[in-house]
Amino acid sequence: MTHDIFSIQQALLNALRSAVSSYGQSDVPMTLESPKDKAHGDYATPLAMALAKKLKKPPLPIAREIAGKLDLDPALVGKAEAVAPGFINLRLTPAAFFSVLEGALAKGPRYGENAQLKETRLLLEFVSANPTGPLNVVNARAAVLGDAIARLIRASGGRVETEYYINDAGNQARLFGESLEAAISRVRGTPKDAPEGGYQGAYMDDLAHEFLTETEGEPKDYNLSTAKLGEWGMDRVVQWHKASLETYGVSFDQWFSERRELHDSGLVAQALQKLKDQGLTYEKDGATWIKTSEYGAHKDEVLVKSNGLPAYIVADIAYHLHKLGRGYTKVVNIMGPDHHGHILSMKAAHKALGFEEPLFEVLIAQHVSLLSGGQKVKMSKREGKFVTMEELLSQVGKDAARYFFVMRGANTHLDFDIEVAQKQTEENPVFYVQYAHARICSLLKKCAERGLHPAKLSGGFAPLTEPESFLLLKQIMEYPQWVVESAKSYEPHRMVVYLHNLAADFHLFYTKHRILDASPETARARLGLALAVQTVLQNAMGLLGVTAPEQM
Repeated sequence: MTHDIFSIQQALLNALRSAVSSYGQSDVPMTLESPKDKAHGDYATPLAMALAKKLKKPPLPIAREIAGKLDLDPALVGKAEAVAPGFINLRLTPAAFFSVLEGALAKGPRYGENAQLKETRLLLEFVSANPTGPLNVVNARAAVLGDAIARLIRASGGRVETEYYINDAGNQARLFGESLEAAISRVRGTPKDAPEGGYQGAYMDDLAHEFLTETEGEPKDYNLSTAKLGEWGMDRVVQWHKASLETYGVSFDQWFSERRELHDSGLVAQALQKLKDQGLTYEKDGATWIKTSEYGAHKDEVLVKSNGLPAYIVADIAYHLHKLGRGYTKVVNIMGPDHHGHILSMKAAHKALGFEEPLFEVLIAQHVSLLSGGQKVKMSKREGKFVTMEELLSQVGKDAARYFFVMRGANTHLDFDIEVAQKQTEENPVFYVQYAHARICSLLKKCAERGLHPAKLSGGFAPLTEPESFLLLKQIMEYPQWVVESAKSYEPHRMVVYLHNLAADFHLFYTKHRILDASPETARARLGLALAVQTVLQNAMGLLGVTAPEQM
């Protein structure tokens, strides 16, 4: 029987629970920590200090008492020691690590997958860029954040559905139609300015050319109303978005159209009536307002303007009512940094409608600054206003773009250095990790050519005695927990930290310990360890949507 980190931790917790049962304190939290100082063992628990407060006794004698009562599997735990001020340190046996290594090699590409979040059913909405122009670098950051979070949750046994909300209604739809009409006129040779607050740039001329090409065979007087022209244009931009995201390795389970699925279906009108029926609205200055200030927002919001048109928030409330009616345990949105006020209003609306606060969570994807040679990159010449996602991908490639965008937490401003991302050196973080994987692939190939193959069973790992080997063994053991914790916190940047540490530990191991020149038993053991590192590197990079090349 092989073990993994979860079965080992459960065995330790069961032994601790049994040892403290005689104290009659069943509500004492059972926790295990991983000491920063490896001299303190592989796990430590502050259990005795928590008991000391309840029993009004010094913690160290309690810790010694518990350590003496522990019924631990000698195949897993070699030593349990009470230390001041009251910790119990636990050191695993080499056999425990070898058992995990055997299991990791047996599971191969599925190592790291677990069922820790099997009760989760989550709807994750991200990107949701307005269909009025190409995707930009902030959209690119949100795209990889959402995609990586979804991958991590699925790897941890949770069910995730991903959704892209198409904001194709309201005032911006009207402006977009008028802007496209002006662009078509310009392309036909009749100069016409876009409306105030409208959309400009070379991409609008591209869209105009597409429209004229598509309608070339129509009668000369063929025309569309501005509204219909806007719908045509937005649908075409959505196709651009889909193509860009596909190149980026991001796909969605659903694409949700505000115009078709909220307004045309009558869901916006139903949501407005629901708010009125529950006494959450009032009339003022000819407009209809929602009492969001009574539920935690800074101010009340307009639902229906004085001109009779619905405000943006009423459609968003209708959308989230629709989401929450689909039976998810949680609804999570990734939004841009300019949505703070709207988020407060939406949370207040949820609260007003009686939904529990934990059901709805918003992650903020902060701004991105593009750098080259330490200097900020100027705005795109082609678009005039922003750097597109496709422009960035053409310069640095998918792997570097995805990796760099998850190197920091979502709520942290990100400096993306294009020059560093293009380098084929260890200065480039994704190259550093990919090189470790390629290095192992090369090693495995050389060894296979010489008839040397990795050990894959626990009994073959006995020669692994060096500290550098156990650094790697601990990293391999902890990998599934990194997956779970990254998924639970919606923080894929933790996996970047893990990957860097694993690659660094392997480079250290490879520098200090020969494989091809070692004895056959030692070489096979070290090769088995290297194979597991390669497997984990590939699996972890896959969760970030980054490839693991075999040669570089």
